[in-house]
Amino acid sequence: MKYRLEYTARARKDLQKLDRNTAQRIIRALHGLTEDPYPQVKKLKGTPSGHPVYTFRIGLRYRAILSVHDLVLIIHVPGIEDRKQAYRDF
Repeated sequence: MKYRLEYTARARKDLQKLDRNTAQRIIRALHGLTEDPYPQVKKLKGTPSGHPVYTFRIGLRYRAILSVHDLVLIIHVPGIEDRKQAYRDF
């Protein structure tokens, strides 16, 4: 079963700030998670065990913050940031 990606308004805005090639590379990488996201993501420390938040590394520079909802097969993407800024808001 494939997961469906859902981007928040903030994630869409984050993608729009990037140049076109970088944004397309990030979108392709995120779509690669739809089969099975867990081998490629890392759980953020300090998040609740009932609803953990994950990070996904995209190249050397970017990180996507994700939450995975297994019951409805949705990967929720609240933000995409440069790795230096990605963890400050979450």
